[in-house]
Amino acid sequence: MPGAPAKRIVLAGLGPYSRTMYYPLLERYQSAGRLTIDTVVDLESQRDIVEKYLAGRSLQPRRVVLVPDAADSSTLTDALDGADPLRETPAWGCIVATEPRAHRAYAEWAVRRGMHVLLEKPVTARDLREEGPEEALRMVEDQLFLAELAEKNGVTVVVQAQRRAHPAYLMVKEILAEVVGEYGIPVTYLDIHHSDGTWNMPWEFVSRDGHPYKYGYGKLLHSGYHFVDLFCWLTEVNRGCARPPDRLGLDVSAVDARGVDAQLTDAAYARLFGRERWGRFSGLPRPASVPEQLWGETDVVLLARLMHGPDVVTTAVLTLLQSSLSARSGLELPEDTYKGNGRVRHERVTLQVGPLMTIRVDSCQDARPGGGRSPFDVVVYRNRGLIGGEAVSRVRMRTPDAASDAASDSLNNRAREELFRDFLALDGRRSGLALHGTTVRVLAAAVAGVVRAARGGSGRSVVALDPSVREWHRAE
Repeated sequence: MPGAPAKRIVLAGLGPYSRTMYYPLLERYQSAGRLTIDTVVDLESQRDIVEKYLAGRSLQPRRVVLVPDAADSSTLTDALDGADPLRETPAWGCIVATEPRAHRAYAEWAVRRGMHVLLEKPVTARDLREEGPEEALRMVEDQLFLAELAEKNGVTVVVQAQRRAHPAYLMVKEILAEVVGEYGIPVTYLDIHHSDGTWNMPWEFVSRDGHPYKYGYGKLLHSGYHFVDLFCWLTEVNRGCARPPDRLGLDVSAVDARGVDAQLTDAAYARLFGRERWGRFSGLPRPASVPEQLWGETDVVLLARLMHGPDVVTTAVLTLLQSSLSARSGLELPEDTYKGNGRVRHERVTLQVGPLMTIRVDSCQDARPGGGRSPFDVVVYRNRGLIGGEAVSRVRMRTPDAASDAASDSLNNRAREELFRDFLALDGRRSGLALHGTTVRVLAAAVAGVVRAARGGSGRSVVALDPSVREWHRAE
């Protein structure tokens, strides 16, 4: 609305992702008069990094608040409420982009003070080293608590799960909904592959706090959330079938940080980096030197079965990898651990609607440092004799106003901005927190299965899809 006051925004978390995505986005919208960067919040241990980054920016926040690293919810609340700009008049909204174990505390603080929230994935995370599977399942309680609190306080919480706003996947879901709705045949098979080339040196598993492994979780609560959510979101089209799914059977298989340490031997590292260079690092603590600790997973495969009673409606395979093609070629950890660490995204999705249709999505970056080109190709194969249309149709998607499909201006980033706009517009229809209940249930069950399997148990479980079912999870 012309003449509307600029929205005051709190940015909680100025880590590598926020420095790449959110702060430049906030600067652009502040320059347009849409908002003001009211407060930046981070940890006291990050003081030098925060000050160095902000010193090079054209636009400055009104206030920087640094909280103690070991702050609990009460200490955190006191530190935030004591910030001048927030003491008397809370900001309009808060972007929560901290390490996920702090998500619930920041989101609860913001919602209780009437702020709208843009919440980074995952919704929450838990330290799994002690209670393990039971603690993983409590992520469902976190989602329900925050969703109910937001409704009670009349605020909007949008989850940054950008594939819900991605033009390629919006097109795929529209095609699926049309065919499934007309013929009553569900999505019978779904295969999701995502590899991101996050290559950690052995000692980094022990030391790093951004996208950590030392708290007992890994890939699933890093980028894995996106693809569990994509699976749940795309298969919503099955709800209109005569026999919609009412539960999900799940089996997990994973490799953790200790397993990667065994896959890449010292001899292999010495061959790749040179014996002398490797020798300067090889004595640092690593997962193999702490065998009793629960380490987060780097690679995980989920075999899922959407069921109606005893019958399988959809079979799905989710292959989520970090031990994959990387552009990293050095031993030292770069300053930019988000995209400057050699990550290479390969993303492929295949869906079958019985004998009627196959849809394939393919988006693979090349291995240039910083992220190579990343177009999205969508191919639709139809049984034209029965449902009409072209037997094969292909669409290559790029950013809408650029000939280049460079990673810095990718469709994924455009989709992230779409959900940022939803947040500013208080529009939770695409990715409001309440819509993520099924995703969080499936994710929590998968994480619990990984932990049980790591401790010698079974990775199998059954998940009730009806949100009213209180006993929603059963390990097998």
